[in-house]
Amino acid sequence: MKSQLGLVTRLQQALTEAADLHALLSGIPDWMQELHDEHSGRKTEIETLEESLAAAATDRRTAEATEADCQEKLKAYQDQISQVRNQREYGALLQEIDTVKNQIRDCEEQALAALEEYEAAEKLRNEATEAFADLDQRYSESLKKWEAEKPDIAQQAEAVKKEIQELEQALPQRILIHFRRVFERHHGNAMAAVQEVQQTGKKAAHIWHCGACNYRVRPQAVVEITNKGSLVLCDSCKRILYLAEASA
Repeated sequence: MKSQLGLVTRLQQALTEAADLHALLSGIPDWMQELHDEHSGRKTEIETLEESLAAAATDRRTAEATEADCQEKLKAYQDQISQVRNQREYGALLQEIDTVKNQIRDCEEQALAALEEYEAAEKLRNEATEAFADLDQRYSESLKKWEAEKPDIAQQAEAVKKEIQELEQALPQRILIHFRRVFERHHGNAMAAVQEVQQTGKKAAHIWHCGACNYRVRPQAVVEITNKGSLVLCDSCKRILYLAEASA
């Protein structure tokens, strides 16, 4: 029968495994991460070009609509020329006509610039889309392979989840409550390895520290962990201490 320290150690390992498996199932495995990043980058590039196309088309429509309005104004002003009664009104009307003509010229330039921008973005989009086809095919095949692997990983995750439940049931409630509290406080790590500080000299005493917070650990605590498998807490961070094999 495992000691309480052994149960707690395995519980920590199982919880870490469960978190890793959950992250894997909701993400991308390492073997296709590079392909995924490349695919995402190329896809974002195409989407950005699509946005540029839409923006250029909108700018062109806006410029053409404004030009049409100005043309209507110009026509109306020109129709008013025969109705002017004096030189002052004539001069003011000619100024309005010149202003509208300048606006029409600006709109024509804006529409032309938008058209050129649209054509340039369209060319880049078409080239990027054509180059993306092979990458997209490889990515789809990798996704199919990953989807085929997921059931086995999900089964592993379920087995670890069941083991966690069994371990929690095997531990005394007070120990489990403390473990959970420290586990949450330290972001998923309730355990800390006891580390020996290397000393020089023939009569150098053994000095031990908590591997997490570096607080000094009593030699008697190390003996209890080594010989009895006792549950010993760090006096500072309250993590459950264990002795790494190398230190042992």
